[in-house]
Amino acid sequence: MSQSTTQRRAHRDPGEHAVAIAEAVDTAWNQSNHSGRRDVALSVVAALSLISQRDPHGPDLAEQLRAQTAEDFAGTLREIYTSVVNSRPDLTHLLYPLMHWVFDEPRPALQRAAKHTADAALHAGQLELTGTDNRYDTDLLGIVLTLLKSDSAGKANAQIYTPSALAETMGEVLMAELNTPRENESIMDPAVGTGGLFRAAAQVMRAKGQDPSTVSWYGADIDDLAIAACAVNSLLWRLGPHMLLCVADTLTEGDWARRAEAQRTEILQLTEKIRRDKLMINAVRAAQRLTELVFDDDDPDTDDRPGDQE
Repeated sequence: MSQSTTQRRAHRDPGEHAVAIAEAVDTAWNQSNHSGRRDVALSVVAALSLISQRDPHGPDLAEQLRAQTAEDFAGTLREIYTSVVNSRPDLTHLLYPLMHWVFDEPRPALQRAAKHTADAALHAGQLELTGTDNRYDTDLLGIVLTLLKSDSAGKANAQIYTPSALAETMGEVLMAELNTPRENESIMDPAVGTGGLFRAAAQVMRAKGQDPSTVSWYGADIDDLAIAACAVNSLLWRLGPHMLLCVADTLTEGDWARRAEAQRTEILQLTEKIRRDKLMINAVRAAQRLTELVFDDDDPDTDDRPGDQE
């Protein structure tokens, strides 16, 4: 891709750019025979949003990804999601609806459809949006999910979870209701979708010199893919480590926030147990190797000292 093309995209309105990427993804995915598997298409965009061109003078990351085979790209997706789970184990159960297919038994046709969709997103310049500060100004995953759910791409603008301008205004209202924005507060959205209002609230905080990563973000939605996308967005928008999300119908489940806390605590405790078990296993293996070395040294049948030879 030429430098001039990249520069034009860098100066493009983030909201318009997000819609263009989402439309390219939706078109590419619908050209496959897996249109019902919107989780796969969304997982591709979500994974791509978590990587970026680190060296502006190095090899073009988008070109490298496009050059991969479908099987190799599936491996890249596994690496991305494995890295996320290792660094943020508290999000594992939330991300599962997006990433489980990558770790299942390989299905070549599905891998090819995913690669075709990734190529479309990359060609539309996703890395120039999600790999730059422009990512703070729009909710790409929300737009993608809405288009994938829609019967007609033409209805996209009317179905976006929360348009950026409206989200900004609602974010201002939300923060006003909390009085002066302060760090270490809790913010709750019982119809969080993919987190558009969280993004707007975080932008308001940054504009006022506050750090949104200190906030505890509580959100629920009945759609597990929306919650998974919200979890990815929390990383993309750097909302910090205190994400308490759950899949729930908040109209019938009044204590959903407590359940979100319990799920997060449980997954972190499980992660710590696994970590301790791994350390114990490694220690046992090291002890076994040491014991084998000691016994090998004491075994006269294996002792080949020169002085014992005739």
